[in-house]
Amino acid sequence: MRNSLWIYLTLLFILIFDIWVENSNQAKSLFGNFIEPVTDKPQFSIVWTVLIVIGLIVAHINQRRRLEDEKKELEEKLESEMDILIMANQELSKYRLQDTLSSILANFVARHPYVLAVQTYWYEEKNIQGNTMLRLNFNNGYVAPGVNVNSIQQLIYHCDIEKLREFRIAKSNFEKDGSSFMLVSFIINTYEELKNKKEEDFTEEDTILCSLMFLSLEIIEKEFNLVRTNFIEEDHEEKLNKLIDLNRTGLIRGAIVGDGFYSFTHTRENQKLNRQYLARLVELRKQKTLFSIVLDSSILNDEYDDILNYLAEDFIELLNELEIMYNNIKKG
Repeated sequence: MRNSLWIYLTLLFILIFDIWVENSNQAKSLFGNFIEPVTDKPQFSIVWTVLIVIGLIVAHINQRRRLEDEKKELEEKLESEMDILIMANQELSKYRLQDTLSSILANFVARHPYVLAVQTYWYEEKNIQGNTMLRLNFNNGYVAPGVNVNSIQQLIYHCDIEKLREFRIAKSNFEKDGSSFMLVSFIINTYEELKNKKEEDFTEEDTILCSLMFLSLEIIEKEFNLVRTNFIEEDHEEKLNKLIDLNRTGLIRGAIVGDGFYSFTHTRENQKLNRQYLARLVELRKQKTLFSIVLDSSILNDEYDDILNYLAEDFIELLNELEIMYNNIKKG
């Protein structure tokens, strides 16, 4: 823009100078003595030659600038269209991913007669002002035809950070050296805190605290062949069981355990009574993912432990299939 301005000013100066020369006696004398011998002796005036050359230069510059503007506009349009194509491809990849995941889960359900459904949830823990938020978001799943399985779209609970940390430290110590002291202490202290509360006074934090206590009890029961009544009095057991059952904490308990399969039973009186659930938390593509495998209650009448072992082995194959799927989607 600045170059064009100087060109136009130069042209204007030349024109004004030419007019001055044509109409001023002083200019004519100056022109005749000093300039005319140089500029007007040729047949075609050098002044007009300069004007024409400068005009052509200006026209060329303007044409070049117009072409550059058109090129820039075209590049911006192509970049915008490329962004749209990339976004469309990303969305298509997501749909392909979900379709392939559904197909893998469907094949797993089809391979096992007792498996009614497999569902996956994204799991997240977030510490906020002394509380830990535990969140499950439904991701994908497959349910066998004719089977009624509820899909929880989102499940959120809160618990005290220190209580959750205390449980995990106690569990870790037990797994490292077999020391049950911290687990037993956690059970006793939690039970004392919950047993004298009325049902209507229980909070969301109490629900998770009771879940942590039950998880601790299950570890102790399995290791030492004890029963729950060794720690919980019968007149309080029903109240605490009800707290757990009514709040559907099975999946959250499976996520908190974090390693290996966690099994729990549907205990409410309906058509799902005694339906079995296996939960397993794994990490897929740096995302904590909880798998829920739903089993028909009739599995209790069969070789339960052998079937669970076989399911666990095949579940590893399922994870391998998922890893291959993610790699193929990434390459595509």
